Amino acid sequence: GAFTGENASIQLKMNAGNASDTASKLKNQQKSIIKPLPLTYLYSEKMRREREALTNMGIDLSNKLSPLISEGKVRVMQNNRGIRIDINDSVLFSPGSAELASTASAIMNEIAIMLKDNQRHIQVEGHTDNIAIHNATFFSNWELSAVRASSVVRMLSEIGIAENRLSALGFGAAQPITENETPAGRAKNRRVSIMILYE
Repeated sequence: GAFTGENASIQLKMNAGNASDTASKLKNQQKSIIKPLPLTYLYSEKMRREREALTNMGIDLSNKLSPLISEGKVRVMQNNRGIRIDINDSVLFSPGSAELASTASAIMNEIAIMLKDNQRHIQVEGHTDNIAIHNATFFSNWELSAVRASSVVRMLSEIGIAENRLSALGFGAAQPITENETPAGRAKNRRVSIMILYE
């Protein structure tokens, strides 16, 4: 009754004598009076606009970074979390180091210019290949990936992106994007991913 607006309750008795009678009563009930909440429509519309805005941002980023994309050093893609920019570690760091190279500032400035004018959260993720590292600075790939992500976050903050929008994560070798069996595959897996998240 609550869902259909009927005041009279229908008793469902599972016996042969009244099964057809019950079926006809159910068939004759009014259509449901429950309507979708306006908020559902507003949320869907907001998500559509947000996806559209991020798609446009992805296109702009791809155009800006096209020289590095054509060299295979950067990838820009959209997924269910937002826009992801994968940057090969060779563009940003020396091998086994988490100190940003002098050449890194040019690409980071290009990216930061496009991210400054909105309030979307940015998650920077460090990734390595599966070759273990163990030296005086980094005990394992986890530390290396986390410190690299933090170095990129620090640079984005220094360029002018608000700290409350930024976070850093280290994934080590846990999330490869290709196989680790060849030098080329391992090179692709050593990367920093900048995630521009949906609002």
